Amino acid sequence: MEMSQLQNFIVTAEEGSMTKAADILLLSQPALSRSISSLESELGVPLFDRKNRKMVLNRHGKAFLTDAKALMQRWEHSKLQMKEMIHPTLGNISTAFVHSLGIAYVPEILKAFQLENPGYTLTLQEAKAGSIIKDLLTNEVDFGFATQFRIFPELEYTPLFKDNLVLIVSAHHPFTESQEKISIHQVAQEPLIHYNPDTELKKLIDAAFAARNETINIAYEGLEVNSIIGMVRANLGVAFIAESIVPTISGIRAIPIHDFKIERPIYLIHKKQGFLSNAALDFKEFVLRHHDINRT
Repeated sequence: MEMSQLQNFIVTAEEGSMTKAADILLLSQPALSRSISSLESELGVPLFDRKNRKMVLNRHGKAFLTDAKALMQRWEHSKLQMKEMIHPTLGNISTAFVHSLGIAYVPEILKAFQLENPGYTLTLQEAKAGSIIKDLLTNEVDFGFATQFRIFPELEYTPLFKDNLVLIVSAHHPFTESQEKISIHQVAQEPLIHYNPDTELKKLIDAAFAARNETINIAYEGLEVNSIIGMVRANLGVAFIAESIVPTISGIRAIPIHDFKIERPIYLIHKKQGFLSNAALDFKEFVLRHHDINRT
């Protein structure tokens, strides 16, 4: 079925005459007749009762006319969306990001981008790194802000910055009274509020403890960053979060650890060969400029 067949059917149904419809559609009557017949053949039912020179909708045709108009309306809407996507000053950018970046980094960079580009709209979604990669590979989103947990040759990864993971505790935790850096062994004795098992943050933290031959004392796991912060604030345990988040949160303290560092690289990710609208290209250029990254 072609969209032109739907259009031909709708006009013929509304005019009730093959001659009038052919004139409006700038088609010969035989061409219009073939188009209608082809549509009926594909649907498996006749849509018209042909009486002399008139085309009268039967019950199948009346039912299908409603659907045909809805399909045409959706098609026109989709074409308009495509035009907006490639328009030099209008368009939508779809972006996905890992949960922890949604607290400070993503809101700040999106606000700055929209101040500079008020004509563009943004579609946002939070997800785990694996889900973001899937959506990039299937063209569900234009860009992803995430860690590079696995290399896919179809994707382009641009490193933006390294976000240190720091230990946070409640403002009432005994660690806040220490005048010196604590040891990783001391941290290992504390109940840890941990991330979902399939997140890259959990894998990074687990690997860092394993490298120091320390066993993590997990109190709770399977949580996202906002829940983790809430539980730490309630003094139910300690946790590691991105350092960039700490200044935005009250009721917690970041505690330095002696000779222990965990870094999480953050990348801007998109398809290498996928279509990027002018809006999306402007967004990428803005992000790179924001991080003083030279494209050459």
